[in-house]
Amino acid sequence: MGESDARGTGLTVATKGAVLLLAMAACSLNLGLYPMLALNLSSIAYLLVAREPRIALGMLAFLAMLGPLYVAYTYRGVAPIVISPIHVFQMWHLFPVTAAACVIFMTPPGMISAALARAHCPRKVILGTLVFLRFFPTFSASWRLLRDALRKRGLTAWRQMLANPLDSYEYVMVPSLMSLVSSADQLSASAVTRAAEAPMARSSYYQRPAGALDFACVAVACVACAGAVIANGVMA
Repeated sequence: MGESDARGTGLTVATKGAVLLLAMAACSLNLGLYPMLALNLSSIAYLLVAREPRIALGMLAFLAMLGPLYVAYTYRGVAPIVISPIHVFQMWHLFPVTAAACVIFMTPPGMISAALARAHCPRKVILGTLVFLRFFPTFSASWRLLRDALRKRGLTAWRQMLANPLDSYEYVMVPSLMSLVSSADQLSASAVTRAAEAPMARSSYYQRPAGALDFACVAVACVACAGAVIANGVMA
C-alpha cells in the first residue's frame, strides 16, 4: 500500500467527524488559558493518532509561536505588531478545530465517499463533497506546473514584475483561470468515468467497521473536552 493510501486510514470518517464536533463544541465556550492549552496539546496528540506526524509537527511549531503571542496580548497588554490581536485570539481558540479539520481534509476521498454512502446521504451531496475535496489538490498540481513554466521563462522575476506589472498580472491570471476550468473538467470527467451517477449501490475499498482505536479516540476526546470545560468552570 502506497503512502497516499496509508495516510488517514487509521480512523474512520465517523470518528474524525465526532472529534471535530467535540472540538467545535468545546472551543465555542471561550475557555481560559490553561484549559485551552491542554486542549490544544491534546489536539496535537490526536494528529499523531490519526497518522499525520508532519501536520502535528507543523502545528506544534505554530502553537509554540502562537502561545506567547496570546499570553502577551491577553495578560500583558502587548499588542502584536504584524498580526491583529483579534486574529491571535481566534487562532488560539480555534486551534483544536483546525487540527481536527486537517485530519478530515487529509482523508482519502474514497473513504469519505464510502462513509457518506453508508449514512445514506443524497448522491448530489456526495458528489459535491468529493469535488470540493479533490479540487484544491488538482488545481495545486496545475499551479506548480504553471509556476515552473513561468520561472523558466523569467516571467516571475522581481525586475520583470516591477517593470511590467500589467503584463505580469496577465501572464499569471490568464493561465490560472484556464487551469481552473481545466481542473473542473478533469474532475467532471473523473466522476463520469467512475460511474458516480450510477443508480445502483456502490461498494468501496475503504468500507470497514469502527475498531477499538476509534472508540478509544472518541472516548478520550470526550474526556479531554469535558475536562477542559470543567477545569474552566473551576478556575473561573
